[in-house]
Amino acid sequence: MKVAGFAGSPRKNGNTDVLLQQVLDGAAEAGADVEKFYINDMDFKGCQGCDYCRTTEGCKLTDDMTKAYDVISNADAIVFASPIYFFQMTGQMRLFLDRCYALVNNDYSPRIESGKKVVIVGAQEAPNVATFIKVYEEFSSVLQKFFEMDVKNIIVDVGHHAPGEAKNNSELMEKARSAGVSLIE
Repeated sequence: MKVAGFAGSPRKNGNTDVLLQQVLDGAAEAGADVEKFYINDMDFKGCQGCDYCRTTEGCKLTDDMTKAYDVISNADAIVFASPIYFFQMTGQMRLFLDRCYALVNNDYSPRIESGKKVVIVGAQEAPNVATFIKVYEEFSSVLQKFFEMDVKNIIVDVGHHAPGEAKNNSELMEKARSAGVSLIE
């Protein structure tokens, strides 16, 4: 089983990355082959609105998203991770998701296999998870409606800003690790 993780935070070893790694570690412990990608390190442009992908499978742009499409297509499970920056997912994650439009047919059915298991992880400085949970729920809805993915869990670290503070919450770390294991079950 293959599990791919996409980190939408520019902070390596930040709270979102820590949670993502915990999920991937849980999946690896359960026997999965895992791979992590830092979206901020990828070289790609935003969607050009050219509609090339409406008439041809794939995207007209040849950049790092070409590999991401292959990874998403071949993964059995995916972990998407983004903190909240200015009331929304990071620009990096938003740009990445916009380009995933090339993985949707004209009738809005997925061009990738349905039923891929997903965990969404994030972090926010706001101490109340309800403050931004709708951002993650909307993200979950997009994954379910356009890609027919099976969102198993949404895990959000709250109340932290300094990189790595999430590690101090052992209950949250265990929840993330267990979410990774659940991707394999």
